[in-house]
Amino acid sequence: MGITGSTNGFQQTSIRLLHTSDLHIGSDIYPEDALRGLESVLASSHEMKVDAIIIAGDLFDNRRIPDTTIDRVFDDLGSFGKPVVVLPGNHDTLLTTGWTSRSLPESVDLIRQEGGELILIESLNLAVWGRPVFDHNPDFRPLEGLPPRPGNSWYVPIAHGMFMDGQNHEFRSSPISPKEISEAKCDYIALGHVHAFRNVSQNGVPAYYSGAPSGSQHRTVAVVDLNPETGVSVSPLNIR
Repeated sequence: MGITGSTNGFQQTSIRLLHTSDLHIGSDIYPEDALRGLESVLASSHEMKVDAIIIAGDLFDNRRIPDTTIDRVFDDLGSFGKPVVVLPGNHDTLLTTGWTSRSLPESVDLIRQEGGELILIESLNLAVWGRPVFDHNPDFRPLEGLPPRPGNSWYVPIAHGMFMDGQNHEFRSSPISPKEISEAKCDYIALGHVHAFRNVSQNGVPAYYSGAPSGSQHRTVAVVDLNPETGVSVSPLNIR
């Protein structure tokens, strides 16, 4: 069953997103399963007829992955033929330490700016913002610096970190507080880092972990429908 949240009243067109995270391609523990997870994400995106894919961190597992594998992954994402936005997580060190492979496919956006970057997808009237994880430590706040809604777009921030639920986060890296979510002026927050589907919405702001499509028993992604009349609905989708 989906969960409905409020919208800002400006949008005129419904869109559907597939939100995923924590694929960990190149994992030493489950390398083949991680690649199958990517294949399942793309197959599910076609089956669900989504308009864009949001990857909320840890697409890759480490910085030892050969360029041939990296290029293959981005080629596969580009083959989807619709917008894909990738936020580097704490395992994506190869993406935040000067990786300079060939140009990305035209439909794939990689958020690179350390202080946060806004991606505008005009064809969907969608704005996506995220802060890459350059330093996974308690001082890094994934939602810090979230800019105001750009115009009348759908607005989806991405954050890779740990929701603390009011707990003391002094010693936890990349913390996300309930207050940061509840005060976010947006339509949906796509979260990564927790390998299980989880609803952490606050004060009517929908915020979810998608779960991981590989490396666990319960493999999920999140299907997110943004509808100007009925609001925001989020449903887990089991990955085969």
